[in-house]
Amino acid sequence: MWHRTELFLPLFLAAALAGPPSVQDQVAERARAFKGVLGAAAKNLATGEWVLLNADTRFPTASTIKTAVMVEVFHQIAEGRLKDDTLVTLTDAAKVGEPVVLNGLHAGLQLTVGDLVRLMITVSDNTATNLLIERVGTAAVDQRLSSYGLTATRLHRPTFRDGKPEVDPEGEREFGLGVSTPREMARLLELIADGRVVSRSACDAMIAILREQHDRAMIPRLLPLEDGLLVANKTGEDLEKQPDARGVHRYVRADAAIVEGPGLRYVLAIFTRQGEDARASVDNGALLAGAEIARLVHEHFARARR
Repeated sequence: MWHRTELFLPLFLAAALAGPPSVQDQVAERARAFKGVLGAAAKNLATGEWVLLNADTRFPTASTIKTAVMVEVFHQIAEGRLKDDTLVTLTDAAKVGEPVVLNGLHAGLQLTVGDLVRLMITVSDNTATNLLIERVGTAAVDQRLSSYGLTATRLHRPTFRDGKPEVDPEGEREFGLGVSTPREMARLLELIADGRVVSRSACDAMIAILREQHDRAMIPRLLPLEDGLLVANKTGEDLEKQPDARGVHRYVRADAAIVEGPGLRYVLAIFTRQGEDARASVDNGALLAGAEIARLVHEHFARARR
């Protein structure tokens, strides 16, 4: 007769030989604890290794799509259609959303295109965003994305113009401001990190602006920044445009980053939607889940560094 320990010994040995769970398994396990839908895509730019979870699922971008607006601005500057130092006059009619920076300033203020880009990225100022979209055009942003093979990523309209799409009314109805997948947003950042958008100097300027990001509550949050890591990221948050079965508009949170440090370069995009946690604080469940997944990815890539 087999003893109980003899029955379970092969299982124990099999588990021991299998080793620790893979980073894919760890990321999936953490995502399962999140009350909502979570997708992630990370690429080690030194080795080419991907870590993927729901990577080709479409998510609302919220303000992460503003990186694509910045890309189009830099393209049009390079093409001579815009100038970084062109002055734009702030009007009361242009002000949208809650006061961030520009909504609290007086009409008649003049800012450069470069000023507007920094406000759009670093503090996600929606008025600055709309002043830029007005100049470059929603369709031009999307055509540029297509030229880079990013066909699932779209800007639908300026900010705070719900139900007034300039591109893809059906998509805007579900996703709001913009739509992308974790893989495509990571791919956009990879192109910038590798200097393949406009020019190397333009990419360096974009990365410098992304590194000035004020919102560090998700991807950078648990990373060992004291080790010399530099994080260039763009965040986003919004409400779902369509209510769930109970008539509740759940929450969208996102972050996408280029992370560089000694012997380490990678990109990471994390999108969440249908989040149940309504808290606006840094303890929001989506932010915590994203931060912990970012740490898992970082530790995995750091072990593989050459």
